[in-house]
Amino acid sequence: MSPSEASASGSAGRRRKSSESDEAPATAGRTGGRRRAAGGRRKQQPKRFKGLIAVVVALLVVALAALGAVLYMQGEDTGDSAGAAPQTRPATYRVIDAGGMNDVLATREADSRPLNEGELFGERSAEISSQDIDFTLRDSELTEDCAAAVWGQDIEQALAAADCTQAARATYVADDYFGVVAVFNLADVGSSRDVATAMAEPEPAPGEESPAPEDLPGFVLAPSGAEPFDRMGSGYSSSDAIISGHYLVVVWVQPTESESVDDRVSLSSPLVALSNFRDPLYRRMVQLEAELGGTGEDTGTETDPVGTAPESDAAVPGAGG
Repeated sequence: MSPSEASASGSAGRRRKSSESDEAPATAGRTGGRRRAAGGRRKQQPKRFKGLIAVVVALLVVALAALGAVLYMQGEDTGDSAGAAPQTRPATYRVIDAGGMNDVLATREADSRPLNEGELFGERSAEISSQDIDFTLRDSELTEDCAAAVWGQDIEQALAAADCTQAARATYVADDYFGVVAVFNLADVGSSRDVATAMAEPEPAPGEESPAPEDLPGFVLAPSGAEPFDRMGSGYSSSDAIISGHYLVVVWVQPTESESVDDRVSLSSPLVALSNFRDPLYRRMVQLEAELGGTGEDTGTETDPVGTAPESDAAVPGAGG
């Protein structure tokens, strides 16, 4: 082979390298084509994502609508079970007039300090144990709107005439009973007696029927209609209105298992037990006596100035729920 041929052969080798180099752009071009294709897919992805987002949003809207409906229904159920207390009366009602407390706490002028929640619903009142019955505080409320604590126009008017400035109410539960207590801060003892009388159901004249529900004078409202107080008055229940100076204390109890106003039982024990809710008023009486230097004592004597205190708690008929 001549040198010229060797040179030609070498040149041919270089041309092959050049030829291989020429193929590289073609390969790059194919690679670039794939990138362009990928770029084309990226342009299409937002369309698919938009469709997917639309589906997700639609599902969320449906889910939220369903959840809203469920919450609304639950709200309706909660409102029914724990809403306003029923407008009912006890099957029996009597008025009790306390002794020395009426003398010491005779007027709000003499006992001018307003009632407060700590005094009425504090630790001392969280549980009331008496007569082998243990009552536990459930709900409580202290308000200056006395009309909100009762139902019935007659009682609302009586409270207004008695210059009621505060109404305190609480619910209590025990194993076999549940009850409501209320304290009204009135002008004087006479006002307390007037409101207690207004709460009594008028006795029908001989031959007359009992008053229709819309003609009843009304009564105390429980501060909550949560179970079991949604049944207050629908079973057999009894109430004492205790004249305690210028305060009127109302105690109302019902057996847990009672379902009819005809299930007549003696409720003296739970009434006596729950009447210990008056303890803050006794403490006021003792404090006021000490300030005045008096020696009066509440003897526990009970009289019947309005002629409605029976020998048993079944003697005065009322209006069951």
